[in-house]
Amino acid sequence: MTEQDHQSDPHRLQVAVHELGHFVVWRAIPGARVVTVQVTGHGRNTEGTVEVDWSTSEQSPVANRAYLAGLLAGREADAMWAEQTGTRQDTSGCGHDLAVYHRVRRTHPPSGEWSSTEIRGDARRLVRASWAEITRLAPRLAHRGQL
Repeated sequence: MTEQDHQSDPHRLQVAVHELGHFVVWRAIPGARVVTVQVTGHGRNTEGTVEVDWSTSEQSPVANRAYLAGLLAGREADAMWAEQTGTRQDTSGCGHDLAVYHRVRRTHPPSGEWSSTEIRGDARRLVRASWAEITRLAPRLAHRGQL
């Protein structure tokens, strides 16, 4: 695949938007450090990851809620992207995020303080607040494969 193909691959661009949704939320958690934001593959085989070092992150209710919102932020970014580009929302990449979200909700009792509606609202608000940055960085992430 050529450099030009990476730039014009709509799947890579969509995955980049999704991963940047996670990134903009998680980077704001006190003490958390985003290590990598990466997009690999091409076409329908494109995948993305955001690696975060949580070792010094704050363990507070606010930080825990932001972590959960970050898990949903990729899906919210996908929805905004579909809305703005007139494309169908592709939720195929959300399965892992949702599985982790539900596992944390089941196994971490303090996360029950908030409803899923509240957490999703947080994710949506944070993605919208950073939308200009997400759309500015997405082509670069899709092209280079990492930030």
